[in-house]
Amino acid sequence: MAGEEYRVRENTGNPAHPSIEDVIDLALARAAEPRPPDHPEEYFDRYVHDAVEHASEAAVEQSIRLSLTEGLTHRMAGREAFGHDDYLHGINVGVAATAYLRELHDDSPTTA
Repeated sequence: MAGEEYRVRENTGNPAHPSIEDVIDLALARAAEPRPPDHPEEYFDRYVHDAVEHASEAAVEQSIRLSLTEGLTHRMAGREAFGHDDYLHGINVGVAATAYLRELHDDSPTTA
């Protein structure tokens, strides 16, 4: 999404768009109960699960907020949330959060 804001309600002001809380809730739910290994997007759930196991739910939440609403790159959000040497978790969490946001848009009645 180079040069674009993520389409979360906090960025767009559109009440039909998912909120950052919706994205965080879905990410943490998927981390707690990842989809089966044969699901084509199960790896997103593993990314978030591993980050929660490594750090905490709070670090995952912070990373998602920094990436999707504060405009930090996934790498920089990861450095803030997980520490200088563990920024890779932020990249993985950011990629997963972007996929979850896309999924929430696909499930919403109005995505314009």
